[in-house]
Amino acid sequence: MGSTRFPGKVLKPVAGKPLLWHIVHRLRQCALVEEIAVATSTNPRDDAIVEWGAGEGIMVVRGPEDDVLARYARAAEALDADIIVRVSSDAPFIDAGFVDHLVATLIEQDGDYVLMQEGIACAHEGADPFSRRALDKLMMDAGSDPAAREHVTGYFKLHPDFVKIVRATPYPGLTRKGGRLTIDTPDDLAFVEAVHARMSAKAGEASLADLLLLLEREPELARINGHVRQKPIIPSGGLALIRCDGGGKFGYGHVKRMVSLARALRDRESIGAVFAVNGTTDALAPIRRAGFEAQLLSSEEHLNELVARLAPQILLLDCREGPGRAALEALAHDVAITAVIDDGSERRLAADFAYYPPVPQVHALEWTGARTVPRIGWQWSLTGLNPHLTPARALATRPTLLVAMGGSDPFGLTVRAAQALTGIDPAWRVRFVIGAGMRDGAANAAAIVALSDRYETVEHADDLALEYAHADLGLCAFGVTAYEMAAFGVPALYLGLTEDHCQSARAFDEAGMGQLLGLSADVKSEDLAKAVGQLIQDAPRRRQMRKVGLSLIDGEGAARIAADLAQALKEEQAPRSAGQEKLKTFP
Repeated sequence: MGSTRFPGKVLKPVAGKPLLWHIVHRLRQCALVEEIAVATSTNPRDDAIVEWGAGEGIMVVRGPEDDVLARYARAAEALDADIIVRVSSDAPFIDAGFVDHLVATLIEQDGDYVLMQEGIACAHEGADPFSRRALDKLMMDAGSDPAAREHVTGYFKLHPDFVKIVRATPYPGLTRKGGRLTIDTPDDLAFVEAVHARMSAKAGEASLADLLLLLEREPELARINGHVRQKPIIPSGGLALIRCDGGGKFGYGHVKRMVSLARALRDRESIGAVFAVNGTTDALAPIRRAGFEAQLLSSEEHLNELVARLAPQILLLDCREGPGRAALEALAHDVAITAVIDDGSERRLAADFAYYPPVPQVHALEWTGARTVPRIGWQWSLTGLNPHLTPARALATRPTLLVAMGGSDPFGLTVRAAQALTGIDPAWRVRFVIGAGMRDGAANAAAIVALSDRYETVEHADDLALEYAHADLGLCAFGVTAYEMAAFGVPALYLGLTEDHCQSARAFDEAGMGQLLGLSADVKSEDLAKAVGQLIQDAPRRRQMRKVGLSLIDGEGAARIAADLAQALKEEQAPRSAGQEKLKTFP
């Protein structure tokens, strides 16, 4: 239940039944498997698995959370097993006949571990038979090896001379590549649900052979989770604790962009993420929908407690309020990597990495005496978009102006803009985003559409990618939305909620991605309407803004930061894995 990439995944429903049910249901059809046991941990959160096993009549064996090998040894001892089949708890398409084929091969050739014949493609994954003597040797000779402890049979693949490996002949129907068929992330679960629906299959009915034929006919289905990288045999992942502000007075920009970064860490780098949010409860909803654990912080001491309890390898901060420099320096002793996002406070000087777009405030920052590595450039810009669900740029049937004033819009700019734009060019339609945290959102939406038959509202949207794809012009309160519009090539006009926002927006204006109208409190309604009208009439200028936005912000900032942090973590962990003292040295 404590999966770092997808908490609670083993009991997530698939076609109406828990993931574990699918695996056990299929294994019960094996002719050569006599006993089934679930080897889980002693962590209290895994009590749910024990309860599930009791209801299904399945033996549950518990052991150390960080030592899968030890749990297998306990299960083998409890069942007095001669042959063990390691079955992943995240592979719902286990084929009983294939498992029997592997077990029979192991017995017939008196082997210790079985693989398919070299050069033979096989779509099946998640099942590895091996002998009891191979397990005993693992425990005695490799019990402290990270690959053996976490992946068990993965050690045999890394050390092919360790035990006697035998080869199985091709198995009919599965001699082809299968893509990602395990569930490690929410996108994997979405894929599995999609193929069940496409095959009109009830729980336990979808055969792997039929699924492979479906994917050959409809390869676009594999794109749902094709971006997710398989966790490597040699452990290289970890856990990131993300401390951000969200909801209430903070809005949702910090949350949106950190969810995007958390996705990149999880899906691309096999690094899980847990969120600690300073703000209000509503900010937790989009985090949890993306498949991450999240909780509100009660105090900064609470953050210290989370670091001590979760032992993350990475601590990421995206916040206006939060620990000071001294507090972050203290926290840095307990984590391998610390990083801050768009942070102008003194705490940045205690971080290992700091990431910024090239806005004026950043160029004025002083770094004397800091060990921080600052990464400054448009390529490090973070958006809140899910890149795997981002549609291509589309041509709307009618020119469209998108008005997006933030998730909470504390200054009522959405309604104000609607009132100011009633005289807009009749050829254009205007779509107003009603944020999840907007006070009286439903009433405001009704009032807006009553002002003009060209007005439409967008409500309950976590991701505005589809809106950006159809927008020809944007009007927004400067923030994460400005970066997202630029990434889609949407020319935009910006209102700054603060002087700091105006400074950042000025960099966009000077680069040619959009136009700064000024501090929102100082911009008159008639000036706003005039500026929008002029840009609507100036198609060449809009095309140039689009070109610049696409050239400077490509939407890959989250992937770059994730890769940068993963590489730093890998380098940081390397000396410690050799028994050397921890020493932070970054380029």
